[in-house]
Amino acid sequence: MKVGFIAPLEIAAVNGGVRTQAIQTAEALKKLGVEVQFVSPWQQSLEFDLAHIFVAGPSTIGIIQRCKELGIKTALSPVYFSNRSAPVIASSLKIEKLISKIGPGIRSDFGIKATACNLADVILPNTTSEANLIAKGFGIDPSKINVVPNGVESRFVDTSSDLFVEKYGIKNFVLFVGQAGAQRKNVIKLIEAAPNIQSQIVIIGSFYDDNYGNKCRQLASKSTNLTLIDTLEHNSELLSSAYATCHTFVLPSFYETPGIAAMEAALAGANIVITERGGTNNYFKNWAEYITPESTKSIYEAINQSLKKEKKNELKTHILNNFTWDKVAEKTLENYKKL
Repeated sequence: MKVGFIAPLEIAAVNGGVRTQAIQTAEALKKLGVEVQFVSPWQQSLEFDLAHIFVAGPSTIGIIQRCKELGIKTALSPVYFSNRSAPVIASSLKIEKLISKIGPGIRSDFGIKATACNLADVILPNTTSEANLIAKGFGIDPSKINVVPNGVESRFVDTSSDLFVEKYGIKNFVLFVGQAGAQRKNVIKLIEAAPNIQSQIVIIGSFYDDNYGNKCRQLASKSTNLTLIDTLEHNSELLSSAYATCHTFVLPSFYETPGIAAMEAALAGANIVITERGGTNNYFKNWAEYITPESTKSIYEAINQSLKKEKKNELKTHILNNFTWDKVAEKTLENYKKL
């Protein structure tokens, strides 16, 4: 079986979750005998048995349409979540449809994503929350939606704290890893909560040179328990060591689906504090502290609660048994075979 992997160009500029998901899924599928071709926009022909598209968006609608014209089946990982409820999304789409009858060319983000999902032959969301939003908000037949979880590399189980302790001289701290400059990650609330957190805090991730980034850096400069470290490569040993050295890993985002960095940290043995939104409970169950992202108090109370708890292996075992990339690839391949 030959599968074309297609993703928006912007994942080349941001080494985030979508890029990790695509690359790691491809590597695991190859072990199962699937030939994976990463499709470039410069290719003049599409020669594969089916296409797996990552992200439902304006840059992927055209390729899904072209695949349909060529008779190529499409699997779509929409990588989608919204804090708007399904009824609100459905109502917005109805209004958009009425407006479009008056004049063409008006398309919302909801409308674009709904179109992509309607065009795809099978939809592979990462969480049940994402699946429900797509089914009820976009009016998609649930029979063509199958949840395939995000995954994690099992290598994080065997990481050591030595490298990070040697370089920075701290351990048992609170750690954030991610696109710190992206407002969705809500790092500014973590920085605001810092004075009330009973631990050193390490933020690994670069800020942009914009108003949000400047405000974050300014607030961070006033904190006595905060260390900022620029983005580290995903395969960095120092990053792995940071996971192993911290006591609690935190993602205060407005939503996560589910936050691959949190899964990596969990495998390294960290306690987890994470947003309540985006289906995170599908992965972390009762082994995490959940926060309301708009509330600074919710963030520092959850972190302080986590810091009181010993690091245990239950969540590590749960992640290792259910969410490695090999298991993700097996479920992905089941859907390919159906197509």
